Amino acid sequence: MARINRTEIEDKNAIYHIIGKGVEGIDIFTDDVDRNKFLQLLQKMVNSHKVHLFSYTLMDTHFHLLLKTEEANLSQAMQFLNSSYAHWFNTRHLRKGHLFQDRYKSHLILNPLYLYSVASYISLNPVDAGLVDSPEEYPWSSFHYFLSTQNQNKNVPLWLDIQELLKLCQTSPENFINFVKENIQKNDPDKILRNITIMTSNQVQNKSPENIEKILRKAKGRIGDFETNKRLKHLLVYLLIKEGYRVKDVANNLQITSSSILKICKKVNRNLISDRVYRLWLNHIKINLFL
Repeated sequence: MARINRTEIEDKNAIYHIIGKGVEGIDIFTDDVDRNKFLQLLQKMVNSHKVHLFSYTLMDTHFHLLLKTEEANLSQAMQFLNSSYAHWFNTRHLRKGHLFQDRYKSHLILNPLYLYSVASYISLNPVDAGLVDSPEEYPWSSFHYFLSTQNQNKNVPLWLDIQELLKLCQTSPENFINFVKENIQKNDPDKILRNITIMTSNQVQNKSPENIEKILRKAKGRIGDFETNKRLKHLLVYLLIKEGYRVKDVANNLQITSSSILKICKKVNRNLISDRVYRLWLNHIKINLFL
């Protein structure tokens, strides 16, 4: 299969989870001087390319960014960041050659549920790696800025847009902090999913479960039998969650488990990036059922 050009999946006001890794697993951050320089360049990228940075974590061998692009310019923004840092790093450490492993990885995020989960995942990276016991102890992550409401001495940088992240997830700093800490070293997807549901579904729109039955009846008449069409069913699940219906209610109406909902949403997100037909089907269903 031909590789999709990144510009084909870039769009205005798109949200991405970015992962950049060192070539052959080398350390791209060797000390605090390296990390501070990367954050300086990250600030420049945010300002010069109209990027909204929601969250970040710098590990030794890789970094995570959660951001939104005002313009369809993710490739240009990341090229500036990676090439600028690589040039500086190589000069400082008297090395030559590539610093980063191939191209960065980018995952498109299309719903609040997935956004909330990714923001938590990024915050917990240092804990999962055994570097700290709690995410706020790690100085090279944005998580400690969420505690600024409790600690007035911590000022959130102007180039870090925490408030927009909270607005998109329709949650509060306290709820996000509690959600992240409750999931430290927990690998139970059902537990994590229940926490996501508590924090988000009741705050997003919390629409009546009776409406789901009406939508399902309409779906059979307008787009076909989703019970026998797996792709159609997955897109329908994805849209119901994106529209603000509770995970539990969607699961009950479609007779699937709640943990399956999260897996389906993640799978649909991946398919939307790589499959043009998938994106066309999504728009078709949305127009016929929700507009």
